[in-house]
Amino acid sequence: MRARAIVVTATAALASVLVGCSSSGEPDEIRVTVTETVTPGSETATADPTQQADSKSSGTSPMRTVQKFSLEGDDEYDPMAGTVTVLSYQQPVPSHVSAAEEFDAKGFVWAALEVKVCATEGEFTTSSLPWTLSYDDGARIEPSSSTYDDFPKPEYVEDAPVVAGDCSRGKIVFPVPGNKRPAKALYSTDDSPTLRWSLS
Repeated sequence: MRARAIVVTATAALASVLVGCSSSGEPDEIRVTVTETVTPGSETATADPTQQADSKSSGTSPMRTVQKFSLEGDDEYDPMAGTVTVLSYQQPVPSHVSAAEEFDAKGFVWAALEVKVCATEGEFTTSSLPWTLSYDDGARIEPSSSTYDDFPKPEYVEDAPVVAGDCSRGKIVFPVPGNKRPAKALYSTDDSPTLRWSLS
């Protein structure tokens, strides 16, 4: 048996993106639960979980809420499980190249979503592509395909192998309209329900 690798299927810019973990075409059995809330601190600090999230919520959790995911093993892949959370959101963030210039989109600015993904069982590879920003009007924006040396640090590392007991934390930069704030951060893969965090 071998560890799962995340296979990416990307759509056009500023559209939603999905990432799969199975090559068979059939989804593995998925269990996703919101389990714990992290003690609030500074925008980028991390902390230990302290309380249970409300299981009767609308499916959107506050920032810093830790959500769990797991995939059952089979003859081809080892089981995999982990946790995901949104630690902070900052808009705008400075760079020597503006988002408006980069994407030829008047009024756009850079924004940074700080996330943390941990493995509790098995091994997987990280990617920023499951992450999107969602607006109240239905618009969704995917991460920037460009990166610059002066983007906020630490940057989220692409294709980082994460094994049980390890985490990957960093900031993902998005080009966003400067006159409004996204309502939610979404984490979506082919094999699991979409996880949601409120950014308000």
